[in-house]
Formats: sequence, C-alpha cells, structure tokens
Amino acid sequence: MKLRFGINIILLGVLLAACNPVKVYLEKNEVKAGKSYKTFAIINQYEGKDAWNSPTLDRNLVDDLVQGMEERGFVQDSEHPDLILRYNTLLSDREKEVSRSAYDGLYPYGLYSPMYRFPYRMGYPYWPSQTEIEKYNLGEVLIDFIDPRADKIILRISAVGEVNNIKQKSKNIGVSVDKILYEFSKHLPADG
Repeated sequence: MKLRFGINIILLGVLLAACNPVKVYLEKNEVKAGKSYKTFAIINQYEGKDAWNSPTLDRNLVDDLVQGMEERGFVQDSEHPDLILRYNTLLSDREKEVSRSAYDGLYPYGLYSPMYRFPYRMGYPYWPSQTEIEKYNLGEVLIDFIDPRADKIILRISAVGEVNNIKQKSKNIGVSVDKILYEFSKHLPADG
C-alpha cells in the first residue's frame, strides 16, 4: 500500500513538472570558484518599463526575487551589493500551427462503434483533419546576475513561457523566478 502511494506521488510530480509551460535557459555562465556573494540589489534594465507592461506584475517579480534570494541566505543591500540582479521582460506575439481532427459524429465513442465488433472505419484511407494557425503571446523573463566589483555579467538566465491572459502571466512570473533562482543556486560557488 505504501509503495503504491509513493509511486502515485512520484507520477503526480512528474505529471505536474511535464505540464509546466515555463522553460529555463542558461545563456551565460562565468561564475568563478572562490567568489563569495552575500548581499544583493535588484534593478530594472529599462527604468520605467514595467514587467509585461503591468505595474502589478513588475512588483510581483521584484517581490518574488527578493523573497527567493533571502530564502537562499542573501541579504538585500542596495548601497553595497556583492551581486546585482538586473531583470528585463519581453512579450512577443507568436503563431503556431495546430492540427485538429474533424468531428465524425461518433461522440462519445471516438473511432469505435459500440454496435460493431470491429472499428467503425477500419480500412478507411482518409482521416479528415484541419490545420489552423493559432496566435499566442510568448513571455520571457531575463535576469542578469552581475558582479559589480568585476563589472561583468557572471550569469544570464532566462525563462520563457506562453502567456495569454493576466492570470497566466501572474502565475508564470512566479514560476519563472523560482526556476531561474533554482538554476542560479546550482551554479553558485560552494562557499557562496
């Protein structure tokens, strides 16, 4: 019983991870061994430009970054930071090709008829389908981790996901920050 429960929990975790629409990319990694980072500051790459053109989402992004860094043992210090987190967000219109099967009137039985022993359309060579172009918004959160003493970017991590409404944007901001900071913590020096 415990084994079955454990397997179900693992499968649920895998399913939830597979359904997550945000993908993270490590674009630059120049972290030097032996460096120690304890304090941080957060700045917007384009002052006055809100995250995905929303002041609320911008505030959520900054709050999530502060909370995530503090959970990892960093202290916010805007005067003399060891590390500067510079963020930028992009929102772009995209299109994707979607293929849909045409309705064949057999709902809810699909391709099989319950009245026959064999599939309803066995041997039928043409399955009609339609291809449509669907528009969507692609949202990207990009964070540069800058060492101010060396005056260079040591890590650049971005998170990309489909965002089509305000609820999805709000959710993806939080997920993006979590995934970016998780990737960041994997690349920190051992004493950092």
